[in-house]
Amino acid sequence: MEPKTEALYKFLVDNATNFTEDWLKRQRVIKGSDYSADAPLDVMNRVKEQNSNYVRLVAKSLYQTEEEMKETISAWTSQTAADRIKSKTDLTEVAWNSGVFRRVYWEYVQRFVKQTEMEITLDDVFTWEKKINYTLDYVFETFIVVFMEILMNRLASQASLIKELSAPVISLSREIGLLPLIGEIDTTRAKGLMESTLTQSIDARINTLIVDLSGVVMVDTMVAHQIFKLMDALKLLGVQTIVTGIRPEVAQTAVQLGIDFSSITTEGNLQNVIKKIIKS
Repeated sequence: MEPKTEALYKFLVDNATNFTEDWLKRQRVIKGSDYSADAPLDVMNRVKEQNSNYVRLVAKSLYQTEEEMKETISAWTSQTAADRIKSKTDLTEVAWNSGVFRRVYWEYVQRFVKQTEMEITLDDVFTWEKKINYTLDYVFETFIVVFMEILMNRLASQASLIKELSAPVISLSREIGLLPLIGEIDTTRAKGLMESTLTQSIDARINTLIVDLSGVVMVDTMVAHQIFKLMDALKLLGVQTIVTGIRPEVAQTAVQLGIDFSSITTEGNLQNVIKKIIKS
């Protein structure tokens, strides 16, 4: 490593703790942010450790190749992004702090230039600028990518859970299940409903599924089509289906739309079905 670059590297690493304290002094009070000036002590200590490590990693990039820098940075970025997501720290707050970090970093480079007895040229500064700013840019860009990946995966997981909860197959006995449907059923929910119901029916090993529509306020041709598709798929699995709870207004709308439920086993209400099952 070139002597002046090595000296700068050592200066930054040796001052990582002081750097972090200076960085913390510029923090604002932001509710729910890991960076908040009034964050709990355990959070503050963790952020301090992460920031000091960040100072060292950026300093290390002064003598690393681009590939080495990216490999070194990736682990820090992944862990830190996961922590910020977990604490619900806003991405705008992360962006603001990225700017603060950069400004403080260059203030420390300036301190080194003023304090060192080495002769620092403009070329030296520009060489460091290319390395440091490229690394800081890379960190911020990859942080956003990882942050959004974690966030979108979490949202997808929550959406999947909501779909499953909105179509739960309840076991009434070893062989009989109940699927109570509530609210509006759009195309997205209908698709998820079919997939979830088939999976749950197979897992529960039921041979009869009662589909209760008493909580459904509207049945159009699309919803009816999805119900028929579900019945056909369940039939292929050897599961008999019984539809209950079709409201009068829903039945009237179905007739007006030309929806034919004659091919499906129906009952007026859930209680009647359960009574028949018990008697049998």
